Amino acid sequence: MLFFTIIPMVLMESFLEELLDRGFLMNWFEKLFSKTSFATVLAVIFQAIIFGFRHTYDLSERSITVGIIGLIMGIAYVKFGRNLWPLILAHCILNTLSMLDRV
Repeated sequence: MLFFTIIPMVLMESFLEELLDRGFLMNWFEKLFSKTSFATVLAVIFQAIIFGFRHTYDLSERSITVGIIGLIMGIAYVKFGRNLWPLILAHCILNTLSMLDRV
């Protein structure tokens, strides 16, 4: 029963993180670096670094792993035509699997 109570929070957290990291940060970095394809590459890399660091606040194996996931998600965001919904769904699945792994 607790699992079903937590699921709406997982969905909300995934939605907000994707909105912040891919939806806002990537676009902000691109505008900062003049909206070229090189700016897009920098935006993907910088948001991945921030995403990884924000999950552990140090340079650990976990922050690197989460940073790589952020890198993949950033690339997917660009490849999916900047549609956040597939990323939100993937983020929900990853968070749910992570949560189940800890039980």
